[in-house]
Amino acid sequence: MATENQNSTAKNVIFMLPDGASASYMANYRYFKEGSEGPVWEPLLKGMVQTDSFNNPITDSAAGANAYATGVKTRNGSVGVDFFGNELTSVTDLASDAGKATGIVSTAAITDASPAAFGASNPQRGNQADIAQQYIGDNELDVVLGAGRNQFTTEGEGGTQPDGTDLFGLAEQQGMTYVSSAEELAAFDGERVLGLFNDEDYLDAIGERPAEEPSLEQMTEVALDTLSKDEDGFVLFLEEENTDTFGHAKDAATTMHALSSFEASMQKVLEFQKENPDTLVVMAADHDTGGMTVQPSAEASPAVFRDFTATAEEMAEQFDAADTASIRDTVAAGTGLTLSDEEITELQGSEDTALALAELLSAKGGVEFTTTGHTAVDVPIFATGPGAELFTGVQENAAVGQHLAEAMGLALPDDQQDGGADRLAVTSLFDSAFGGIPTVNTIRNLVSQIGDDGLDALADRFANLWSGLDDADFLSSVLENTLDTVPEEADLAYWTGVLETNGGDRGEVLLAISGLPEHQEALLEIPVSNTEFSPIA
Repeated sequence: MATENQNSTAKNVIFMLPDGASASYMANYRYFKEGSEGPVWEPLLKGMVQTDSFNNPITDSAAGANAYATGVKTRNGSVGVDFFGNELTSVTDLASDAGKATGIVSTAAITDASPAAFGASNPQRGNQADIAQQYIGDNELDVVLGAGRNQFTTEGEGGTQPDGTDLFGLAEQQGMTYVSSAEELAAFDGERVLGLFNDEDYLDAIGERPAEEPSLEQMTEVALDTLSKDEDGFVLFLEEENTDTFGHAKDAATTMHALSSFEASMQKVLEFQKENPDTLVVMAADHDTGGMTVQPSAEASPAVFRDFTATAEEMAEQFDAADTASIRDTVAAGTGLTLSDEEITELQGSEDTALALAELLSAKGGVEFTTTGHTAVDVPIFATGPGAELFTGVQENAAVGQHLAEAMGLALPDDQQDGGADRLAVTSLFDSAFGGIPTVNTIRNLVSQIGDDGLDALADRFANLWSGLDDADFLSSVLENTLDTVPEEADLAYWTGVLETNGGDRGEVLLAISGLPEHQEALLEIPVSNTEFSPIA
């Protein structure tokens, strides 16, 4: 059992994310898992996390991980930035500034949304080439392990980087050792490592692993051995991506195998935590994927998935859909199950054979899915070590990010406290006053000036800029800035009356106008930013 110390500061923080694996995944895994012992995370349950993003009750992986990494909600599709595209400080940044080592490990392309939130900033998660440049160019991460080698290689090499870009050479100049296989990773014994093990979106989740691909357990062990050499401690992000990838595909069997891989990784982490009790371990999914059901029975239990050795997609690619024997033999080889003639006929009549096969095989384990997307259900959170008590109860995903920093005795910037509430309020007020979105440095400067009076004093200062204008000009400017159109006479008359009633307090009126529902709605319609943050672009 891992140890818990509620009275000290965490030297090390390990955040583990089984992507998309909500409570239903955990419940089905209990039936899948062999033996009488439950999953290693069960004794560590602390509470539940609400997973909505800034403007959507259903988050994607980018916004979900962003909340955990920065303590601030953002729009779906963005990492390391707020809704308006302004850069955020992550717990990884805090740790690095405090002299700690940092690392990101994933079975996904390492530039994918979840790890990117902990190591980069980009308004659009798909800009993975830019994210790769940040990983190397920022020279902050000490361990980078995962899939997606093609995001680091040049276009001439079949990758995404502009020809002439040499991320591997730059990494080596900065003291990183590059490894590209499980064997090379096993032989590594340095202080900084970049490991990229295929050109795909994820490492294999089920069946015999390609020789060059390490398991999540192996990557975890190397990451712990490497980062723990830093006497100041470390922050490590660990992700199992295939729970999400195959949840989208309605392939319950592969999600269970992915959770098995994740549990092996977590076992290594908890063994490390037991030997290093000043380590905080936190585990939480970013959202639910697929709306997985839990309906085990004597005839259909997730235990049947233990013998599966291939994904439904792989099997569908292997058999001849027009050949009954080919389907039956391929599925039998990949699952140990024999499909009936009726089941095969139904498969042959489906528009999406891989999806239909996944649904059929999942049902044989008592599992169904309600969607191929995400849902808005809360997810469980597990923790042990210094600060574990901070994660007790039901809390917003952004609060988790705040607590990760707090557990280390650190604090995210003032403009990122309370989920970035002041950041949003200042942005709204600034837009009404000046007709634009402030830069991140301006936001931080203004937030730092908010005192006990809240936004009132700041609104008064902004309003004083119109001291040489009459009320009509003041109101016209503010309303046009706020609504992006010339104000109607009725609106001017209304707010003129408000000014007369409140004794001419322009600051109060400016604050009220900035908070108009139509202004808040307009702010949410601002298109995603195209800003790139690569230091070597």
